[in-house]
Amino acid sequence: MEKRQKKIRKGNQIMTVLATVIILLSAGISVVRYGKIDIREYENQVRILTSEHHVQVEQGIYEPWEYPYLVCDLAGVVLYADEAFQKQEGDRVNVQETLGMDESFGKSNQGMIKKSFVLEQDDKVNGFVVYLIPEDALTGSDYDRKLLWCIMPAGVGVIVSVLLLSGRLLFCNSRVLGPIGEISASAKQIIRGNYEYEFRRIFNNKVNADEVGELTYSFELMRDELKAKQIREEELKKAQQEMISCISHDLKTPISTIKAYAEGMRDGIARDEETRVSYIRIIIEKTNLLIAMIEDLLRISNAQLNRLEICPKEVYFVSFFEKAMKEIEGYVRQQEMDFSFSIELEERLVYMDERRILEVLYNLVENSIKYRRENGKIEMIASRQGDDVLIRVLDNGIGISNDDIPYVFDKFYRAEKSRSLSIPGSGLGLSICKYIVEKHGGTIYCKSRKEKGCEIGFTLRLE
Repeated sequence: MEKRQKKIRKGNQIMTVLATVIILLSAGISVVRYGKIDIREYENQVRILTSEHHVQVEQGIYEPWEYPYLVCDLAGVVLYADEAFQKQEGDRVNVQETLGMDESFGKSNQGMIKKSFVLEQDDKVNGFVVYLIPEDALTGSDYDRKLLWCIMPAGVGVIVSVLLLSGRLLFCNSRVLGPIGEISASAKQIIRGNYEYEFRRIFNNKVNADEVGELTYSFELMRDELKAKQIREEELKKAQQEMISCISHDLKTPISTIKAYAEGMRDGIARDEETRVSYIRIIIEKTNLLIAMIEDLLRISNAQLNRLEICPKEVYFVSFFEKAMKEIEGYVRQQEMDFSFSIELEERLVYMDERRILEVLYNLVENSIKYRRENGKIEMIASRQGDDVLIRVLDNGIGISNDDIPYVFDKFYRAEKSRSLSIPGSGLGLSICKYIVEKHGGTIYCKSRKEKGCEIGFTLRLE
């Protein structure tokens, strides 16, 4: 920005100097042109105009003429004078003053040219004759045209200088003062909490890719970031409210169950060893459920704060997938469900976090276990889809209605029919899966038909 200010100041100085030079040059041209006006041309006109009358005066013939004139001898004695000279025959005048144009005479005879000639007789000077000739009689429109021709360069110079300075002012207003004013207005709106006030950006028709344009662009990026931060904060507050509501709903049942069975043991309801063991087993199950729900809440909170650590690296996918399937197979069969998997692609490198992707696979399997039928089964398939690896988890469970599918990846969402004591969970598992997959640059989807179960798949980018 400082560099831009220096350029603007330098440009203003150059423009001021240029305007001054233009004015001085144009004024100089006007002076030169005026100096080139040939005054002798008008003197010749006077000589031609008075030549015949001059001859008569030299012959001593003094008669009224169309233009005023005065005749005097060398001693200054007036021999003849028209009224314009305010002299009479026999008066004595100052010869030097009469022959020149003094200030008082010039004021009283404006628009007149005073011209003097000597009177000769027998090659001897014996007097003077002074004529007063109107300027119009000599110059006419020609003089006005030449005078205009002299003034024109100075006028053009002034006009050009004014245009240059005005253009520079408009340039500064458009490129500098205007954007800075808009930045100031936007900053005031941001102070008031209004992040919707958007002004012109770089590379449009008004702001070019200069330093001021970069400033406006950077300021807009800052405004967008503040706006996004405000939206995230609002979403986080809303999520926290949802979390409190869902925690109250989902934690109430297992806590009440634990309390009821603990009170039963305290009050001696479980009298035999088998009943006590059953009560203790139920308490442990509900405690484990609470721990799992709390862990889910912690993970989703970290995800909201972008603190869920993801450390991707190059992994041979087929080897990873086979190892993960063997691990998951044992877990699924413990739940008395059938499990199968298949790999429909060759060995390739995938840039991913093994621990987080394994967490996604487990969450999807847990989801299928929760919504299973009798004789439930789970199938996992890894295949190639363009430049991606597609992993699908298919089950024959109760499925999800088409109305619920758009919301299954939302935090705390659980299909209405599944909100029962027989299906535990926080409603965060699929939301965590979506977060992890998207952080890997992939996508996740859900398909379901009640008579065939559910299919959830996600993609990972191949190296």
